[in-house]
Amino acid sequence: MAKDFHAEPFDAGTIKKLEIFRGYIREWLPVFLATNKGFSNVALYDFFAGPGKDAKGVKGSPLIILEEVKGYLKDTTKPHAQRVKVSLYFNDDEKDKYLELDKAVKAEETSDLFSVEVENKDFGDAFEGKFSVISAPHTTNLVILDQSGIKHVTEDVFKNLIDCRATDILFFTSSAIINRFAGEQAITRYFPGISKERIKELDAGHIHRFVCEYYRGLIPTGKEYYLAPFSIKKDANVYGVIFGTNNLRGLEKFLNVCWKVDPKTGEANYNIDCDAFRDEESMFKELNVPRKKNDFRSSLIDELKKKSLTNKQLYRYSLENGFLPKHVNEILKALQRDRKLIVSPKESKGFYVSWDYYSGKKDKVVTFTVKE
Repeated sequence: MAKDFHAEPFDAGTIKKLEIFRGYIREWLPVFLATNKGFSNVALYDFFAGPGKDAKGVKGSPLIILEEVKGYLKDTTKPHAQRVKVSLYFNDDEKDKYLELDKAVKAEETSDLFSVEVENKDFGDAFEGKFSVISAPHTTNLVILDQSGIKHVTEDVFKNLIDCRATDILFFTSSAIINRFAGEQAITRYFPGISKERIKELDAGHIHRFVCEYYRGLIPTGKEYYLAPFSIKKDANVYGVIFGTNNLRGLEKFLNVCWKVDPKTGEANYNIDCDAFRDEESMFKELNVPRKKNDFRSSLIDELKKKSLTNKQLYRYSLENGFLPKHVNEILKALQRDRKLIVSPKESKGFYVSWDYYSGKKDKVVTFTVKE
C-alpha cells in the first residue's frame, strides 16, 4: 500500500512545494483581481486536495488557496475588479480525506466574496465534469494537480489544459518513479516517448528537467506556451513541480517565486548542477558563480555577438531560459562597464528589459550588440 504522507507531518520537500504554490498564488491573484481583464470568472482548482492539513495541522494546498484568496479579497487597500466572480474548487477521491477536507474548509472563516465547492470524485470524473467551465472563454483559471505519482497528468489532460484561453497549471510529478522504472509498461503507458536507454544517459539530479522537456515536446509546433520546472529532492529521490502558462508575464511571476526559493539557480532545493561552492564561498570570486548563471551569460553574449537584440527580445530570451530580466540587466551592466556593449540609440538611459516595455504598456525600443 502506498504511503499516505498526509498521515504524517509534511517533510521538508513538501513544505518547499507548498511554499512555491503559495508564492505563485500570491503573485497570480492580483493579475486578475486588481483590474477587469475581460474575464467574468476567476477560478482556482485543486483536484488532489487531500484532507487540507497534515498530522500536525500544517495547512496543505486547499487551505493555502482559501487563505490567500480570502486575504486578498478582504483587504480594502488592494484594488478589486468589478463584477468578477471568484470560485474555488477542491476535490479528493478518498472518502475519508474528502470528509476531513470538507470539515476543514467549513471551519475556516468563509466569505460571500467567493464561492467554495468541495467534492469526492475520481480525478477523471472530476476533471471531465469541470472542464467545460475551465475552458469557457470568459474564465481564467489556476489549476493545481498535486498528484501522488505520475499517472493522472496524461498527454490528453495536458493538451486539453494548454488549449484553454487563460489557464495556468501547477502540477507535481514523481520524476523519481520515471527514473527508476523507465522502460517498463507501467511507465511507457503514460510516457511512451521515454526510453530506459535515454534515462540512463542522464545525471540522476537532472531527471525532473528531463520530464519537463518531455511535456514541452507535447506542445504543438507554433503554439505559444511556456513551461518551467522546479526540482525537489527528498532523500535520494527527485520529484518536482512543473508550471505552465500561455503568457510570458505568468512565466515571469513563477520564475520570480522560484528565484526567491532558490537564489542560486531558481530551480531546485538542492545542488542541481553540482556547483563546488553553492552553500559556501570560495576565495576565488569566479568560482562562486553557479554554472547555470555562467552558461546563461555565455549564451547571451554569443547571441549578442551574432546579431542585435532589442529589449523586448531580451525580455523573452531571459524567461525562456529560466532567468529573470534582472539577470539580463546584470550582464548588460557588466558589458557596459567593460565597454563591450553597443547600445542604440546611444542616449538611452537604461536597458528597458521588462514586461511593461515588452507588452507595449510603455513605449521604448532599444537595441543591443556586443563587440567582437
